[in-house]
Amino acid sequence: MYTVPQVLEKEIVGRSMTAPNRVWRTPLERSFSERAASNLLNLDTWPIWNSSAQRVLSSSKGNLQINQRFDLHRVERQRLIEELWEVLDIRKGEDPSFLEIEFQWLGQQRNGIPVATALKSLRMTVTVLCEDEGGVEIAAWWEISSWHRFFRGRIDSQAKAFAQQWLNDLTSNGTQPIEDSQPLTMLEKEGEDSKTVGDEGE
Repeated sequence: MYTVPQVLEKEIVGRSMTAPNRVWRTPLERSFSERAASNLLNLDTWPIWNSSAQRVLSSSKGNLQINQRFDLHRVERQRLIEELWEVLDIRKGEDPSFLEIEFQWLGQQRNGIPVATALKSLRMTVTVLCEDEGGVEIAAWWEISSWHRFFRGRIDSQAKAFAQQWLNDLTSNGTQPIEDSQPLTMLEKEGEDSKTVGDEGE
């Protein structure tokens, strides 16, 4: 029974003072959790496991640092989509063994033009519990601009898509060993813009 990560969830709620809008969990074997934690921390591996990171731009490579900003680039339907993020905090523990990284979404651009103004803010805490009954947990907090409150259902779905995509990518693609020397390349990707947050009326 997959219950251990709920212990960490109490810490997350206590730090934020408010409960997250939504929490997602996926159980993993310990060895897979350890690889997922390593790949989550190492920004050089993101283009391999994160489907939004066909290319990564950041001021530094290797392991993420607190206050570090980075951009995830991908091409959808011949348009450049940029997701802007910042690392708010990084926490590690030994008993239990876990890695927890808190990310702040700074916005999204399409061909250099800011979009997604309906989503006022988004913060995600990714916790990887490297124990026998561990796995990955993502807690997400988001706010919607008052101007778009009538479209709350759609914007909620788009906010959830960020967390669900990261969880699926990390637990599916990020559980394998990835070499640090993998090249960062931009690839043309066909498919619908399910992870692109668009403003109403576009």
